[in-house]
Amino acid sequence: MPRMVKKTVVFNMEDPDQILLHEHANERKNFSGYVKRLIQRDREGGYSVAPVKISSVENRAINVKSFI
Repeated sequence: MPRMVKKTVVFNMEDPDQILLHEHANERKNFSGYVKRLIQRDREGGYSVAPVKISSVENRAINVKSFI
């Protein structure tokens, strides 16, 4: 087996979801290391569901007395 193996990731620039993934990937200085960490996390049983980013939060009053 060769000392180094190169794998290619393809992003479909006509798919809005993949465009966002591509933009996120481009923010990384070390894309190869980033992908390797994702693979390692997956092997170790990391996120079973992708985390959700909340874009906005409503201001709500919370009655803390009901929690005590």
